[in-house]
Amino acid sequence: MGPVDRNKSLDSEEVLQAVILADSFNERFMPLTLNKPRCLLPLCNIPLIEYTLEALAVAGVQEIFIFCCAHSDLIKKYLADSRWKKPSAYIRVEVVVVQECYSIGDAMRELDAKSIVKNDFILVNGDVVFNIDLTKALEKHREIRQADKNAIMTMVVRQASPLHPARAKGEDGVFVLDSKSEECVYYESVEAYPRKKRFAFDTEIFEKHPEIQIRNDLIDCQIDICSVEVPALFTENFDYQSMRRDFVHGILTSDILGKTIYCNIIQDEYAARVCNSQLYEVVSKDILSRWTYPMVLEANILEGQSYKYSRGHIYKEDNVVLARSCTLGEKVAIGSGTEIAENAKISNCVIGRNCRIGPNVVIDGAYLWDGVVINANCKVVRSILANNVVLHEGVSVEKGCILAEKVEVGPQITLKELTKLSLEKRTSEFGDSDEEDGEESQGYDSNVVGTLGRGYVWVDQLGDDGDEDPRNVEVADLARDLANIYLSDEESAASDAESEASDVSSLDEPQDDDFNREAIQTLERAFADSLSVDIASLELNTLRMAYDASFHDVRSVLIPAVLKQVDLNKFQESLKQLLARWSPLIKKSIHSEDDQIDALVTLQEFCADSEPHSKLFLFALRFFYQFDLVEEDSVIEWYNLDTDDMNEQEKKLRQMATPFITWLEEADEDSDEDDEDDDE
Repeated sequence: MGPVDRNKSLDSEEVLQAVILADSFNERFMPLTLNKPRCLLPLCNIPLIEYTLEALAVAGVQEIFIFCCAHSDLIKKYLADSRWKKPSAYIRVEVVVVQECYSIGDAMRELDAKSIVKNDFILVNGDVVFNIDLTKALEKHREIRQADKNAIMTMVVRQASPLHPARAKGEDGVFVLDSKSEECVYYESVEAYPRKKRFAFDTEIFEKHPEIQIRNDLIDCQIDICSVEVPALFTENFDYQSMRRDFVHGILTSDILGKTIYCNIIQDEYAARVCNSQLYEVVSKDILSRWTYPMVLEANILEGQSYKYSRGHIYKEDNVVLARSCTLGEKVAIGSGTEIAENAKISNCVIGRNCRIGPNVVIDGAYLWDGVVINANCKVVRSILANNVVLHEGVSVEKGCILAEKVEVGPQITLKELTKLSLEKRTSEFGDSDEEDGEESQGYDSNVVGTLGRGYVWVDQLGDDGDEDPRNVEVADLARDLANIYLSDEESAASDAESEASDVSSLDEPQDDDFNREAIQTLERAFADSLSVDIASLELNTLRMAYDASFHDVRSVLIPAVLKQVDLNKFQESLKQLLARWSPLIKKSIHSEDDQIDALVTLQEFCADSEPHSKLFLFALRFFYQFDLVEEDSVIEWYNLDTDDMNEQEKKLRQMATPFITWLEEADEDSDEDDEDDDE
């Protein structure tokens, strides 16, 4: 029996359709996207668009249209060779090439002109990774449309902390929702810069919606379920360019259109957009950590892959050669044909197929695509190396570097943080290489790439069009030190403890409980992913402002959270190591002598309330002093606090501290005597 005619079978019934917007309309991944579209960039060794297609297939989508402009020939070729175009495929996937498309608005107007969607459809970008059960979202959308004839769209959003790593920094939004129906009654786009401390909406909203929520705890991956009216509205309003800032905001503030938009808030499922290099790292880690289950590497959703999972979140394909003395840490994926030599240390990274890793190489938090060669004694940290990059001997690639295809570096050279290299020079034209350099086109700077190096420094063109603050681009860079951007000039959060909350979460829930929950989740992630103190401090401080919490609130969560990480079987050694690592973070929440005393009270109360941790108290007290979290006078003043407010266990711990207090006082007296002798 021959293959089923998919076109005939689908045309004979109402089908579930989806539209994928393959173009990104920005340069966030340059120079990696010079010769390849973002949707085909490998994420954990799988092209990005495969995650989107797989999720849509699981949702029961029968017909998918991929709209693209840039690199359309590569997208068409990739799909032609993929499983999605085989006669046995149960989904019809078509590529729609748009000759001139500069925004989402242009794509939607083209969609309307072609009249290819016949009923409600799913609209997503080609860089979304999600395991959301869209069948439930579709059912809810249809129920909404039955109850509200003016409803034209449901935005599927994921609830998460305002500081969750999967949120796109520099691109955010505040949703004002009806508390009961989750109708979105107002939307405000919020970028990192310029900072927006307040927004205003019409109070007439309260006439129809007496109870509302103001939400800044939603990750918006722009997964939308749309009616056929949505493309038509873009055509009618030619100034609509973006989906959220223009379309959603415009529809909700229009007195004429009378259309409504709803949210479907997901809590226990995963969704994230890989819309910048920072989120490339975040989502890669989430996949390795299995947050995207069942969409994990050993599912082998790409034909020809052979990943197997082993303990420690290690994934290896067949035909991987590992030297006996090489070390694999946690969260590592290695593609087929790759060889790793003696004494190499690999952790928190993804390595593509047919790579060669030399002896004594250290790779931590890096992403190597296919065919990468790293020679002996090299080090790569939190960087992306594209296909066929070569590092000659003794090269050090510091965090945040991006090396485009076939770049070579070395030998014996160090690439500074955030360096981007490409074989093509940057020009003023989007994506065009320099054709006028002639012989000079091979004049690589050996001071940057080394004597055997090949490549030019790529400089991002920030804010040339006047529409975007360049800091919104910088804040989304891979491994960018956010503290240098967020905590600068008049916007320094540390200099203004009473700063207004710049973010707002749900206003109808207890703020203290919300802050504690979100702060604990933030710290758990910091511990699990070994975030830097600066990043963890920035996230806690911004969370503090978002919930209008005090530094006391921060300490009340932070100190117990650190102590709970202690291995109680070897508590003294473990406690010292933990405080050596995290005491700088605690110190950032202590600004005065009163704060020091409060920190000691927090320590005392936690150890008194948690019997297993009570044995830590004396050692923690000593280490707090040793690591300069508290000064001598503060310790003594804490000890002299009125005991009437203490419970019996707290009094017991205080009494146990007496020898340490005596030692401090005697040491202070000896110091005073030495000072007197010096004066004589």
